[in-house]
Amino acid sequence: MSVTLVALLALAVALYYLASGAITLLGGDDDQTYDGIFHLALGVVALAAAAGAFLTFSWGWVAFMTWAVVGLTHQILRYLFFDDPNFADMAVNAFAVLALSPADVQIAFGLRHTQNVDFARATRNPVDGN
Repeated sequence: MSVTLVALLALAVALYYLASGAITLLGGDDDQTYDGIFHLALGVVALAAAAGAFLTFSWGWVAFMTWAVVGLTHQILRYLFFDDPNFADMAVNAFAVLALSPADVQIAFGLRHTQNVDFARATRNPVDGN
């Protein structure tokens, strides 16, 4: 279920960035041309990551996490130095990092081995006296 959520998130993010880049480029403002090209490039990478996530290839996880870190860094730099961040982009990137971080998602993509995770042991509950 978590892997499907990540794959659908990657697909939605790819469509969002491709649409955002196309709208920016078609807007006709020469100052925004590089931003539109950057969004189109991020959209293509997210589309490739979505394909890898649907097929649960480890490179899909790596590509999507790299995409999210680059996008988040881009928006933080825009916030700090250019005073025109896109908070929707920042939120999408932060959500992507949070969706890719759980152990079960990393295990499903083959990035973490199950020998390091003890699934048989129940969680500790102080109410039960365990």
